[in-house]
Amino acid sequence: MDKSIFLSSDIDIDTFASCLKKKYSRNSLISFKNDWNNFVVFCQLHHVMALPASTTAIRIFIEKQAKEKKLASIKRSLISISHVHNAFELKDPTQTAQVKAAVGKIRLDKRDDSKQTEGITLSMLAELERQLSSSVELKDIRDLVIWHLMFELLLKRGELRDLTLDDVCFDEFGNCVIQLKQNYYPLSQETTLLLNNWLSASHLTEGYLFRGLDRHQNLSSSHLNDSSIYRIFRRANELLNLEVNFSGLSARVGATKELSKSGYTVHEIQELGRWVSPAMPNQYIGNIERSERQKDKFKKKPE
Repeated sequence: MDKSIFLSSDIDIDTFASCLKKKYSRNSLISFKNDWNNFVVFCQLHHVMALPASTTAIRIFIEKQAKEKKLASIKRSLISISHVHNAFELKDPTQTAQVKAAVGKIRLDKRDDSKQTEGITLSMLAELERQLSSSVELKDIRDLVIWHLMFELLLKRGELRDLTLDDVCFDEFGNCVIQLKQNYYPLSQETTLLLNNWLSASHLTEGYLFRGLDRHQNLSSSHLNDSSIYRIFRRANELLNLEVNFSGLSARVGATKELSKSGYTVHEIQELGRWVSPAMPNQYIGNIERSERQKDKFKKKPE
């Protein structure tokens, strides 16, 4: 690989992906690429090398980031820097004692800004269904099945967004399965009923399964975006009249906790939620120290 390409602040996603040892989702690649580009710009402004980077450059970079960004974003930036150095078989400057000490200080300073996303529970879903199950409004029908579907299948926002009618399969008995990549996930009778209600009311026959709606209840031809999904979950918060803020991850977080309480192991939850590492399931169920160790292990260069 040509190192000079990585010293440009406008490296593209495909080029960045080519340097990684493992495969990542497109959203992760975008984040990694943006993090690296930000670091390159920082180094250019301060007239220091980005590749290989010095411990001092990285320490000052993350201390500057800490003024505006959350701890999770800073740690992801370090992972991005680590990936590029590993790709060129350079010593990983993010693993030095000085950088780790700087991260530790930032963690203490930001201990209150890393609160976990509030999870939706089964009882909350039941209350939302009680409120909206009799509604004939497309928005109510759509949102209700989205909350249930994302909870039941531990869907990421991107997975929900990209679902099409071709990913929905019914057998001769009316049972439904959802295809995600090469795997099929059966739905409960309750969620199947909600999904059938949406298909019947929306009259969709092809294309994306979930779409935006205008004020006149007209369906968009394009899929939902992340902002739309965020608003759908914010609406759940309003309907439940809770003093918390849901996000597009709330169903995934809540389902992880419910599965753990039901006796599922972390690795079983990891498989059900299609995580590449057990770090996030551990974080969601409260095993923070174990999660942090797994995140560190995951970002290190394999032997």
